[in-house]
Amino acid sequence: MQVLESVQSNISFSSLLKRYTLEEFYALPEPADRSHYELIEGVLHIVPPPKNIHDDIIAVLSRSLTLFLAANDDPGRVFHPRASIYVENVWGTYLEPDMMYVSSELREKMGERRTSADIVFECLSESTGVYDRTTKADTYLALGIKELWLIDSDNETVEIRNADAKDGILFWQKRLYSKGEIAESNVLENWQIAVSEIFAK
Repeated sequence: MQVLESVQSNISFSSLLKRYTLEEFYALPEPADRSHYELIEGVLHIVPPPKNIHDDIIAVLSRSLTLFLAANDDPGRVFHPRASIYVENVWGTYLEPDMMYVSSELREKMGERRTSADIVFECLSESTGVYDRTTKADTYLALGIKELWLIDSDNETVEIRNADAKDGILFWQKRLYSKGEIAESNVLENWQIAVSEIFAK
């Protein structure tokens, strides 16, 4: 048996021990392995670094979306990490999507603080897939994101979720696209991209 040294840490991932304000979150040291922290209503989460294929996928989506916006005279903007969505109530919330689109109308409504987005994109991996599909996705829903793209590079599928509500309860409407199909946005009418293009080697 190996006895490990006990080290007192000022970083806690359980809300039973510590919840963070946005100011306290900003003061945390950066992880040393290219991971990053996210915060949901004061609860700290650690997100592992992305795979290289995720960079390629986001580059393809970013190019397609940017060309579409330019061709349609849309002054909205496309953001990449470390651009974030952040909210401070009693506790803080801070999320870094892999990519997001914010319309000019939403930007004007939000002012200087980016508290939401029109469309958010997340590339799933084995280490982040459950978090992205559940905790993070539901947080996006609560923050007013209209559309969420979940890109699964292992199965080469794109799940698009659109926010909906019934009897005052928010939920996601879901569509799944596979190779040979065309993924299309409900928020940006006429923007679509072939699934095979997203995962082209």
